[in-house]
Amino acid sequence: MATKSSQGGSELRIVILGNDEENKVVKSVLNCENLTGEKVGLCTLHQSERGGRKISVVEAPGWDRLRPDRIKEEIVRSVSLCPPGPHALLLVIPVKTPSDEPSVGEMNASEMHMRLLSERVRKHTIVLFACDDGVDQQAIQKHIHSAEKILEECGRRFHVLQKSTCESPSQIHELLLKKIDSLVEKNHGDFFKPQANYELIEQKTEASETVTELRKRRGSMDNPFNCEFYSTKATAALTFRLLKH
Repeated sequence: MATKSSQGGSELRIVILGNDEENKVVKSVLNCENLTGEKVGLCTLHQSERGGRKISVVEAPGWDRLRPDRIKEEIVRSVSLCPPGPHALLLVIPVKTPSDEPSVGEMNASEMHMRLLSERVRKHTIVLFACDDGVDQQAIQKHIHSAEKILEECGRRFHVLQKSTCESPSQIHELLLKKIDSLVEKNHGDFFKPQANYELIEQKTEASETVTELRKRRGSMDNPFNCEFYSTKATAALTFRLLKH
């Protein structure tokens, strides 16, 4: 399913993983301060329309040490809440203060999110460093360096979400959407298929290929001009004549 650029309408489906504190990422994606999302379990579904383009954003719950099993279930379910699947996933890593050191727990949780959704999710993921006010470039670089493993797995795609005195919320929104659209274009409009759907498609494809192969074999057997058949028949006749003489 191809997805047009933000200037051309169509649809964009996004899942946000990680701790999106104060809904900064959702607000930036939708360019909206007053969110009216719908709760589905521990996930929240947001929908909006911009310039004729429908944007669906699923916000998965952040990692919670007190309820790890429940969180795992919700993360797996989150990609099914924007059917048939998200075009992009934003893996959020918070950068809170200038002196804030990268959290090992946060990085481990981010890697866990990725593993829960299979390796296929990597080509649809952008790592998003969500910065609080006052965070300087040095703190951002520390977090980028600490996330090196995740960045490598995701093709080194990342975006720094940071308020700027020279950029309006609309400009920040456009920059983020431009990065997402670039990813979608690179994937030729393909989207991440939830594991259950992916396995079903694989089974149907295998079954279809098996039926096609059986039909080819049947057609080969039914074809009276089959070269192999006549070659075998001629060889048998020649052998019979030689034996006779």
